[in-house]
Amino acid sequence: MPLSRVLRTLTSSVFLATVAVSSAVAANEAPEVAPAESVRAQSLSGAYLAAKAAQQDGDLKSATDFFNQALAIDPTSEQLQQDAMFAFLADGSFQEGVDMAAKLHDDSAASKVARITLGVDALRKGDYQAALTEFDIPDPSDLDALLLGHLASWADLGAGKVDAALMRIDGLEGAAWYQIFNAYQKGLLANIAGRAEVARNAFKSVVDDQELARTSPDAYLAAAEALARLEARAGNKDAALAALDTGLKLAPSYSPLTYLKDRITRGETIEPPIADIQEGAAESLYILGQAINRGDGQQVALLYFQLARALDPRSPALLTALAGIAEQAQQLDLAISYYRAVPENSAFRRTADLQIGLDLWYSDKKEEAKAHLQRAVQDYPDNVQAYTALADVMSADKEYRKAAEALDKAITLAKPGDTSNWNLYYQRGIAYERMKEWDKAEPDFKKALELSPNQPNVLNYLGYSWVDMNRNLEEGLDMIKTAVELRPNDGYIIDSLGWAYYRLGRYAEAVDQLERAVLITPLDPTINDHLGDAYWKVGRKREARFQWERALNGDPKPEPEAAKAIQAKLDAGPDAEPLTGDHADVGAADEPARPTATPAAAQAATPPETGARAD
Repeated sequence: MPLSRVLRTLTSSVFLATVAVSSAVAANEAPEVAPAESVRAQSLSGAYLAAKAAQQDGDLKSATDFFNQALAIDPTSEQLQQDAMFAFLADGSFQEGVDMAAKLHDDSAASKVARITLGVDALRKGDYQAALTEFDIPDPSDLDALLLGHLASWADLGAGKVDAALMRIDGLEGAAWYQIFNAYQKGLLANIAGRAEVARNAFKSVVDDQELARTSPDAYLAAAEALARLEARAGNKDAALAALDTGLKLAPSYSPLTYLKDRITRGETIEPPIADIQEGAAESLYILGQAINRGDGQQVALLYFQLARALDPRSPALLTALAGIAEQAQQLDLAISYYRAVPENSAFRRTADLQIGLDLWYSDKKEEAKAHLQRAVQDYPDNVQAYTALADVMSADKEYRKAAEALDKAITLAKPGDTSNWNLYYQRGIAYERMKEWDKAEPDFKKALELSPNQPNVLNYLGYSWVDMNRNLEEGLDMIKTAVELRPNDGYIIDSLGWAYYRLGRYAEAVDQLERAVLITPLDPTINDHLGDAYWKVGRKREARFQWERALNGDPKPEPEAAKAIQAKLDAGPDAEPLTGDHADVGAADEPARPTATPAAAQAATPPETGARAD
């Protein structure tokens, strides 16, 4: 179950299922998770090194525990205080972070983050003049200047200085990517200040220019939602729905917009975009955090999200984003606790419910995960994603009949002709193929290619299947070659090409491709086994035995039946039957797709330079 560690890389997709939602989370507390057994360090250096190692592994709860131990031994070390402050803030231990920030207010290395933290704390307490003082930081980077300007504008508004707040936003001139963030924030400020026309124009300046979404899809979609709320509250139902439809052109299934559209259509009373100063400042931190929430910027994004949560602890978007980062750290219990804290009446509730199911699966609580997602399809009987999430875990557990049944329902519910439906047919085709019902599998693979002709996994799967069954040999081989051209660095697809050559008796070509596949994916037992078979056929018998041994004894281990077949070849030599290729190793059916908890439909195309430190 390879998942990347928290402060390194970012990956993949969102779904999930039901479980009771925890009570409201206090502004300075993390969600409740089962406490790990505390380990006591024997020295200052031991505590410090253990804290840094836990940070590196994304185990922020353990990191803060070890930093507290280190501080108990030496409370005066500025370096230790700096590292501890960042750890406390990243973990959501806000008050402990504030206590450290107060000590580091004038520290040359950490004063910027310390003062931002103290300013956020002042905002949280309603001490707006103190917040303005802390946010007046000299020589900020572009990103810091934008964030500080937005936070200071909310402090201006809290102090009753509406014109000063709006003028401060208008005066924020810098990088070209400022535009969308400034317009969105100005709209929120003006809306709370009761200047509806200023707010309307600001939101419309974003929504009417879809090119701005390239900078921040989150800000663009949030502006569409805010404009719709403003119009709905003003009684302009048609204008509200038009704003939502504009946003849905960019992200057709974005839950906050579809959820709000249903509510407006039903004539429900709609809440304003932002309720108070604290929520507005939290939104500033959240939106900028989302713009940098990938790669190296994820460390800064985590800091922004936790500062935002101190101001708005029940924000469903924030909780979802924090859960996504916890997933990247493989802190799945923490991720689940964040998802459970998402309010019941939120547009993110269904996503949280489904994600809980997948995270339970990845926590090796497989029966609980399956039961959870089976309840989810009862709770959300008309939702395609609920059925696909259930199908994912059923396929991963080799319950292909149940997976196919769930996908039957998903396909029935899906919009006919939508090209994104190709994956539903592909996954169902895999389930049928695994049940040896090829007469049902083949039409599904063909339908997937009809909807999306250049999907390498589908081309690979169908092409290999034909070659393996000695059908449509030339067409099947061409499909696999096309898949390799589309994914030239995919070891599994290259393995399929090599194994197809093997099945066709073209052993030298098989060796060439299988050697490439092993170089790219050196630990996969199937690929190593295939290369051993190909070596044997071209007379490289010693190398063949080496590859079979590697396939049998490496990590990960082959499936039991595969291991038995490999051992038979090692025992009996060339007279043993070679293992039939398992072309399903393209990765589609073995485990549910890892989701991302990023609410927007896509990542920002041109991120600002990260300016804060959060190690």
